[in-house]
Amino acid sequence: MVFDVSQTALDLNFDGLMVETHFDPDNAWSDAAQQVTPATLIQMMKDLKIRKESDPEAEYNSELANLRAQIDVVDNQVIELLGKRMKVADGIGALKKEKNVAVLQSKRWNEILGKMVLEGETKGLSEEFILKLFKAIHQESINHQEKVIKG
Repeated sequence: MVFDVSQTALDLNFDGLMVETHFDPDNAWSDAAQQVTPATLIQMMKDLKIRKESDPEAEYNSELANLRAQIDVVDNQVIELLGKRMKVADGIGALKKEKNVAVLQSKRWNEILGKMVLEGETKGLSEEFILKLFKAIHQESINHQEKVIKG
């Protein structure tokens, strides 16, 4: 993990790194878990990359602006779709209120997660990402339904 944290620090333009080294990290008197051997430190220093913050080339900046504009359009579509999904959740909340049904439906939730993880994989999305995303979406849906039921 020391290498990854160090690379991230360099990518964020930190002014320096502090890496502890010990010839036998497991037996170091302090912070054994975060120390590396001198040989590992030498290899880390060779492998770490100092990257530019940007590139002044016009073609790069033009292409980057174009790609970022595409991201902005997609982000707005995501927000629009999430808003539509929450309106549906409001409708579900109203129906559950009318029929005195509990908001949380574990079986349905597990079905959704399973399907979305599989669908995400087909789109190159990690299971970890899909789980975090849909847990957040599900929590917002629960919040919407509970608001309807209490209202």
